[in-house]
Amino acid sequence: MKLTIAEKLLAIAAGLGMLHHIDHILRVDHSGWPFRPDVTPFTYSLIVYPIILAIFMLRSRPWLRVAGSALIFAFVTFSHSYFETPFDQFQTWAYGSRSPDYRGSTNLLGLQSSGLGTAAVLLTIALSTIFLAVTIAFLREARRTSVIDARGRPS
Repeated sequence: MKLTIAEKLLAIAAGLGMLHHIDHILRVDHSGWPFRPDVTPFTYSLIVYPIILAIFMLRSRPWLRVAGSALIFAFVTFSHSYFETPFDQFQTWAYGSRSPDYRGSTNLLGLQSSGLGTAAVLLTIALSTIFLAVTIAFLREARRTSVIDARGRPS
């Protein structure tokens, strides 16, 4: 089965999502179950993977694919605008905390690195951007399949 452009973008987005979740796991205080005993927003964010799988499997339901990808885009963008901003991500890597006054280490690598902070921020921006592209690509595919020719058949 040949992947469409939207499906290829979704595969890339899933990979970026996994990298982003690894970043959360490495920044210990930004993780949760199953990597820590407590349930946190991180735990709930793992629902994205079954949704991605469903989007892949729903080839016959193009508008559900649009809705699923739009939901993920909105969730990712909202979460990183209000709950854990790119500033927070950078601060945690660069200073070991969300506060530059604290110089401890709250990551599993034991590092304080502005380079890793910048990488985490760029990854977050890439994640929102790719899910916007995924949503647009699935929207185009859905619109294409919804066009009806003069004889009443999909074209």
